[in-house]
Amino acid sequence: MRLIKLFHVLTAAVMALSVNLQAQSKPAPSDFLEKAWQQAGGATAFAGRDAWRNELKSTIQQRINTLPAATKAGLIEDAEKALTFKWPAVTADLYLQYRDNGNRINFETVQGERRRMMVALIAGELVEHKGRFMPQIANGLWLVLEESTWVLPAHIGVQKSGANLPDPSEQIIDLVAGETAVTLSWAQFLLREDLDKYSVIINKRIDYELDRRIYTPYLQRDDFWWMGFKGGQVNNWNIWINNNILKTALLNLDNTDKRNAVIAKSIRSADNFVNAYAPDGGCDEGPSYWGHAGGKLIEMLESLQSASGGKLDFSKNPLMHAIGAYIYKMHVDSNRFVNFADASARSIPPPQDVFMYGQLYHDTLLTKFGSYLYGLGHPDKERLKASALAEFVYELLLGDDIRRTPAAAPYTAVNWLPDLQVLSLRSRAGTPKGLFLAAQGGHNAESHNHNDVGNFVLYVNGQPAIIDVGVGTYTKQTFSKDRYQLWYMQSQWHNCPTINGIQQQDGRRFQAGDVSFKQRPDGGLLKMDIAKAYPEAALVNSWVRTWNFTANNATVVLTDEYDLKEWKEAFRCNLMSPQAPDTSKAGVLVIKGNGNDLVVNYDPALLEVTTTQQPIDDPRLSSVWGNSVTRISMVAKKQQLRGKYTIKFALK
Repeated sequence: MRLIKLFHVLTAAVMALSVNLQAQSKPAPSDFLEKAWQQAGGATAFAGRDAWRNELKSTIQQRINTLPAATKAGLIEDAEKALTFKWPAVTADLYLQYRDNGNRINFETVQGERRRMMVALIAGELVEHKGRFMPQIANGLWLVLEESTWVLPAHIGVQKSGANLPDPSEQIIDLVAGETAVTLSWAQFLLREDLDKYSVIINKRIDYELDRRIYTPYLQRDDFWWMGFKGGQVNNWNIWINNNILKTALLNLDNTDKRNAVIAKSIRSADNFVNAYAPDGGCDEGPSYWGHAGGKLIEMLESLQSASGGKLDFSKNPLMHAIGAYIYKMHVDSNRFVNFADASARSIPPPQDVFMYGQLYHDTLLTKFGSYLYGLGHPDKERLKASALAEFVYELLLGDDIRRTPAAAPYTAVNWLPDLQVLSLRSRAGTPKGLFLAAQGGHNAESHNHNDVGNFVLYVNGQPAIIDVGVGTYTKQTFSKDRYQLWYMQSQWHNCPTINGIQQQDGRRFQAGDVSFKQRPDGGLLKMDIAKAYPEAALVNSWVRTWNFTANNATVVLTDEYDLKEWKEAFRCNLMSPQAPDTSKAGVLVIKGNGNDLVVNYDPALLEVTTTQQPIDDPRLSSVWGNSVTRISMVAKKQQLRGKYTIKFALK
């Protein structure tokens, strides 16, 4: 009996130790936002909200008054064009196209056009302030308020009625519902008196619809997946929606208790987004989504800080600073960014968000980069386009400071994100000239994932040579169980090997292992085992991939050392290029470039080269790459279970 009792005691102790170790292996959530809110006094931190609103409105009006004459003329011209706009109908069959054939573009185009025209009219009225745009503004507002839902057809499926027409008995909040809410709140905030002169019902209707569609479901429900209260992975949806709802409440909601409840919940929910970030601040959704992830975070931080009179201060938080700095670490040149996951190889992150990070953290790399990005998006700095009301307001508030700041891209030489397992290196710091490498480990369950563990890209003088194709136009299939039937999601269309005829598989357990980076004065070496990114059918024990980057002579040596369980068919080392290479000489490939060519050397005794041209008929991809891309496949010539090969990339 004593032995049995001792056994139970020891078992309990082991179990307790196991639980304790598990708890230690998963760090406690940081909850930076809620802690700052509590330290600032909770709801009392926003007691000066009315004064903040008055000052904000006064500042915006001052900035409008001091806009250059040419800028005002351009905004009025755009509003005049919108005076004759025929507002398109949002019909049931248009809404149901997504359900019936997967098309989401037709509805989103009509919905987006309504909002863009309304914003152009509002901007024109704010500048001219003669009342001649008010009837058409009222038309636009009323049509939006009359919409059965502000939720996209692609997102309505979470309602109990499933993917169908919106159920009037259940209010859903998605990205566009949040965007619509903040647009309405800005419109009301900036034109409240003018709207009342036209019809006192419009402001009442805005209040009613915001309460019915936004505040009530937001406060009553915790089960929207993007809130993060029920576990699971959150992404840009969380911070994008929370930021918009917080700003909407600060601008629109006069009921103090309800407004404070919205503020508190937005803070708790947004912490679920921030808690998911590792110390390196890396965004697994890629730079194209950073503007809706890290970019929305800084907008929310700014709202909390300014509306509280500085009581909520995040300027000493290194994680949030790192989330901001991520964006320049993934920059190649001009509007080209590293585009792992569902990112595009061409994009311009929101300049105002980058600039605000620089302001908050006194980081001149970010303020100058924000100015640089502003120049890319505003080639005519006197011509402003009011495409979204919130962005137009940021332009008014920050535009002068951004334009006065010297524009510069950091072009940092070494950026290693150990948690995200993404590396970028360039052979010449401070310039896009030379060779640029970005490579990744990670896993195949990242947000907006592609099956791409061990993928990499190479740019020559800022121009693409070895590429990540990116993602096509979103359809129903993009976020369905058939996602990985899309060719550009598959590892064989990334710069990854195909092993025994088998591609990588999606899922969290398909990941890189033993990832390490060693920096040297002249470059660095990234190493990882990507075997676990493949299913059992690949019959691979290990596949150790190494990139040896040497800055002095602008070279990258890719080495794959493999150990197979069985040999089924020759492996393929796939390389994607925007153009067909010159393959006329055995052992050498040449990818033509602007100023320099990329020369690719390999051992023709070990590898045989084949090329496949992949046509592109998707406008989202063709706008970046043209009508086709080329897959270069280096196929093993020897049947052996263990081996190694190297591929050298160098500038010519």
